[in-house]
Amino acid sequence: MNSSLSTDTVQLGQPAQKLKSYEIERVDEETGALVTESKFLYLEGHPREYRFNGQNGQFNLYGERILTDSIGKPITEFSFQPIAYRIFEDTLFTRSEREVWAEFFFIDADNCVASLMFNNTSVSELYRMMQPVFYERKTLCDLIITIKPEKVTSKMDSGKSWYIARFSYRSGEVENVRQYRDFARDHHLYRAETLTDSAMHRIVSKYYNRLPEPEMVSLPEPVKELGSSAA
Repeated sequence: MNSSLSTDTVQLGQPAQKLKSYEIERVDEETGALVTESKFLYLEGHPREYRFNGQNGQFNLYGERILTDSIGKPITEFSFQPIAYRIFEDTLFTRSEREVWAEFFFIDADNCVASLMFNNTSVSELYRMMQPVFYERKTLCDLIITIKPEKVTSKMDSGKSWYIARFSYRSGEVENVRQYRDFARDHHLYRAETLTDSAMHRIVSKYYNRLPEPEMVSLPEPVKELGSSAA
């Protein structure tokens, strides 16, 4: 399996090719050659896995390292700018029932391609946020999305509670939008573990897995009340 981080070597003194918006140049210390490479690290099909734990409302990396703030406390919100995404129904992670999932791909603070998933009630919350975005003639890839966990209690069982994701947004930086769009256009963005033949898609962003079709939009179906915990 090869990384999508490509590096091209150009001998010094030769005319340099025009860089893509997400590329940089550096001098290789061993060879002295001018090297062109992507700003963003991505091992195809294996993005960094960020997770939202619906049981405790915390964010973590690979289900192991809890994301904390500067003083070591679990973060209370998480922000990212999507480069691709999809909303779909599928049976994932050995679960027995078919569920509704939202899967996002973004560039994290370390310039690595990362993914983050939500399911069930949190997806309903995402749809609520998406409605005004649609009428502003934007897509989620034009935005910086912020997620704040909120504790909810079951209407049918007061002893049962969990955390859902509440979504808000602001406009993304124009330069980042351009770089992310160009990078997504040139790479296959997907997570191998979640790519199945059984998925029923509701929304697929333009560059998810380099799909050529324009963004598809459909209205959500009601989502039953379930604890929301994403892998």
